[in-house]
Amino acid sequence: MRAMTVEPYQESPNGARAVFYFDKGRMEISDPNKDPQAAWYVTAGLLVRDLIAGQIQVGNDAYVSSAPANVPVTGDIENNPLSPTYASLAPLASIGSTIATNQSPNHVGQAVTSLLQADGTIVPGAVSDSAVTIGSYDNVLGHNIPKLFTDWMSKQSVSEQFLAGHPLTEPFWVDSMVGGKQTRVLMQAFERRVLTYTPSNPAAWQVESGNVGLDYRYWHGMVEPADNSAIPVATNVPFGEIITNKAAQYGIDPYLLAAVANVSSNYNPFFKADDGREGFFGVRAEFAADQAYPLDPQVNTDIAAKKLAELHQGSHDWRAVLAQYYTGSANPDWSSSALNDFVSGVLNTEAKLLSDLNHPPEKLASVSQPATSSLQLLGVGHAAYYSPGYSVGWWNNTLQKYSSWGQAAAGWSLDPNGYYCVKPGFIPGQRLQLSANGVTLWCTIGDTVASGDLANWKAKWVVELSWNTFQALGLAGNNTVEVRAP
Repeated sequence: MRAMTVEPYQESPNGARAVFYFDKGRMEISDPNKDPQAAWYVTAGLLVRDLIAGQIQVGNDAYVSSAPANVPVTGDIENNPLSPTYASLAPLASIGSTIATNQSPNHVGQAVTSLLQADGTIVPGAVSDSAVTIGSYDNVLGHNIPKLFTDWMSKQSVSEQFLAGHPLTEPFWVDSMVGGKQTRVLMQAFERRVLTYTPSNPAAWQVESGNVGLDYRYWHGMVEPADNSAIPVATNVPFGEIITNKAAQYGIDPYLLAAVANVSSNYNPFFKADDGREGFFGVRAEFAADQAYPLDPQVNTDIAAKKLAELHQGSHDWRAVLAQYYTGSANPDWSSSALNDFVSGVLNTEAKLLSDLNHPPEKLASVSQPATSSLQLLGVGHAAYYSPGYSVGWWNNTLQKYSSWGQAAAGWSLDPNGYYCVKPGFIPGQRLQLSANGVTLWCTIGDTVASGDLANWKAKWVVELSWNTFQALGLAGNNTVEVRAP
């Protein structure tokens, strides 16, 4: 899991819902008061639809407009000029008013031979040697689905609608940079996922889900804060990761920046005041004059943070800075009750956020391990690993987030060595003993496996490790590990 946070949602209690970002997508709990056993208590986000349409869903029928995502649909997220982007799929996708015009005839049994270029141009018959055939037709949005995609989805532990949704486009062959190497893949955009087929991959990895969750986060500048003290804002404040990212970029206290959003709009991206201030941060019209999408939370936050930092350079008195931000005047009228309410409201809210959220993270000074004789062998096999980009800091942050949501083991602690692992059936904060290549160590469960990936995961791995744990066990040379637990 990449992150847990909250985002505005009109129908949710208190106007915000819990969201959980994974590499492949996003899970959501819009109403925690419903039956947790209900099939759609947890929903899979319609991220692909939103990436293509250029919209951020903040209610059942409420969307904030943004620029369609100029992010590659397949392969490497950067330095990949070959792949179509979500934006270039927009003219081809069945979304909104284009549902009827972009539908395709039923081609069940026919081969998929069209090549989609980076600019969205379709070259029919360009892949004449294609062995991929259409297996089914979706009558709802009017698109054909390759048999190998329907076969793959039928083997997953959740329904096709929960996993992927309806197809938004036809399947196309595309050229893409994958790991820095030009590769031809088959792709199709569904509402919740992008599915790809890479003939050159090993059989078990030919059909895969695209990194839609990562793409969405990249599109909106959502990143884990490097400063541990900012984690509570990122986790508990609507669009908190955007706020902490912009606060770090412009050198502003994230608690103060979050307080400005709270007092300006109560975290409402559609806010509009009588004097023209609008959006998440109540940005004045003259501050956003050159912006095409001023209500986009990332854009609105950037305008606000940049302006506050600029004003702070001229005055270190935050009361004066906030007054200028609110009024747009270097000589604000302090006789205004609205101005005084805003300034005092921001400073009081900042103090409350610091009091409510900013608790020091729990630390592990020492751990008393169970006697080896009390351990049970869980399995022997190969270990997967998270990429080196998932630093120990990321794992620490993630474990703290699980704890803040009440989803960590009692008495949990940060791992003293930064050795983290993942295994279905164990919750964050629990400990496992690992042995491989003459090395034995303890690791701490720091993340979970998405339900849609469980079957595939269990078929391949006995445990998944942080990169430094994988290295410490010498698994790059001989990838066989024994896993034990109390």
